[in-house]
Amino acid sequence: MRLEQRLIIFVIAAFLMNACTSSTERPSAESPDLHPSQHQSSDVPVFGVETSRNVLGRSEVVQTRAAELGTFWLRLNSVRWDEVQPTPDSAYDWSVLSGFEADLQQARELGMEPTVIIRGSPRWATVFPSNCAAVKEESFPAFAAFIEALVTRYRDQVQYWEFGNEPDADPRLVAIDQVYGCWGDIDDPYYGGEHYGRMLQAVAPAVRRANPDAQIVIGGMMLDRPETTDPTKGKPERFFEGILRSGAADSFDIVAFHSYPFFARLGYDHDLGLFDPEIIVFDDRWGPLGGFSLGKVRFLREVMDRYDVEKPLWLNEAGLVCHSRDDKCDPELPEHFQAQADYLVRLVARAAANDVRMVTWYTLNGPGWRGAGLLDRSQEPRPAFVAYRHMIATLQGYQRIEPVDYGQPDTIEGYRFHKDATVVDLLWSRSTMNQTVTLTADQVVSVTTLDGTELSPSLVTTGDGTIELFVGFDPVYIERRPE
Repeated sequence: MRLEQRLIIFVIAAFLMNACTSSTERPSAESPDLHPSQHQSSDVPVFGVETSRNVLGRSEVVQTRAAELGTFWLRLNSVRWDEVQPTPDSAYDWSVLSGFEADLQQARELGMEPTVIIRGSPRWATVFPSNCAAVKEESFPAFAAFIEALVTRYRDQVQYWEFGNEPDADPRLVAIDQVYGCWGDIDDPYYGGEHYGRMLQAVAPAVRRANPDAQIVIGGMMLDRPETTDPTKGKPERFFEGILRSGAADSFDIVAFHSYPFFARLGYDHDLGLFDPEIIVFDDRWGPLGGFSLGKVRFLREVMDRYDVEKPLWLNEAGLVCHSRDDKCDPELPEHFQAQADYLVRLVARAAANDVRMVTWYTLNGPGWRGAGLLDRSQEPRPAFVAYRHMIATLQGYQRIEPVDYGQPDTIEGYRFHKDATVVDLLWSRSTMNQTVTLTADQVVSVTTLDGTELSPSLVTTGDGTIELFVGFDPVYIERRPE
């Protein structure tokens, strides 16, 4: 039912436990606005998702779910150099990428823009006996030759190439042949970042010869914490600075990072990571800087500012994960999956409003790493899938974003997405306490909940041409005509 047809008052009942109600538990006034411009333009949508290797092209049900979801970006962790060229003298064996090519074909048929990770270096080329390790400097020419052949082969299908997955990991700290980028060096003051930067300088000319339009993406960094205090763990947070110190700023186009807070409980804003006495395992690594997403945005931009560099940011891997390492979040913790829905919407809105150009959820297919899949083991939608699908459908075609708070910045967080003929205000309470906003009834087109339910009238009009909306912890969408 369209709300423009009649004046209504409706009520959203608060059902979550109280959280983040004190002034110390709310984000600071400036935390949602880390970028100089509040009015962000959108050349392409921010919405992204990742599928596991060789899944999209081979699973009809995942293809169907991807079509239903409607994301623009698809991240694929698919290309391994060690498989294509296992020995220094072997010819490139492109047949090993048949699964990747099936994924690419499906991505294009679904209208998704693929971004592709290159990882898995052959041991004959690495500094450590693992395919999850940095490439030796003397092997840079061989790596560049492979990259040029790869980018040439897929120049009409792939424009975005990411060099390693979480390269700010030392191969000695993870299992052999892991899925990370593993360019880290715990003994180096800049954690191997300068070596990685020299690699970028070696391969960038090869990429640009093969495809002048290709974009080079720094492997999505873990950025575990802004300041490591344990001397035995080195300084992984300096990895990105090492890249810039190497002089590689002209050899990449996009800076990518990851964000993975742990699930604590319902009614808690996991992205902010603020102190909550009810949480037993508390994680405040990024809280002081603005949270797991915007704190990392602030950190990376400050590093770039020191080197007079400006590059777009991608949050190209994100999820709300459980503590269990054996993926036993399903079905034991159904509240985890509901919390993911709230977290996902906050994460995407905050990132988009702060000019992060892409947000990718890991993963679409289920059950996902530590229960983070948008789909379950049977590839049926979880609440986060439903919330993401509605978010994408509602905000489709947005042109710019700005913060909006309805005059209640201490109690309501919100973002206005400008479309051609309407605006969509995405609001939520900063706590589990309901807040009230007043709307001019004849301007309202629709009001929908987190899962897309359109709110229907429950009481009579106030008689003065306005309606009152109770905004709770769960986000709500208000589509309205501009004033």
